[in-house]
Amino acid sequence: MAPFTATPRILVIRAWTEPLVRFREALREAGVVVRITRVDIEPALNAALVRGSFDVIVWDPTSSVTRDVVAARLREHGRTASIVVMEEVGVTVTNIVHTLTARFN
Repeated sequence: MAPFTATPRILVIRAWTEPLVRFREALREAGVVVRITRVDIEPALNAALVRGSFDVIVWDPTSSVTRDVVAARLREHGRTASIVVMEEVGVTVTNIVHTLTARFN
């Protein structure tokens, strides 16, 4: 994957009890260098969106935060980021690469 001029920022919405090790490894293997912020509950999501913007939101459907809530909070905070659903790790990374490529081209 071609490098971006700035390091893309990803917000991962996933329970703290679920590991991100394989996800991070898959991103590295795909040559994707990103800054990851992780939240697990709605107040943490709000705080993250107040502090800054993200290029991609990775949402785990097993999270306690619904996709509708994520979309609503993005609107409320005036943030524009694509939401990628956490699936099998390879599929998720491929979707992130496509999203970032479209966003930065």
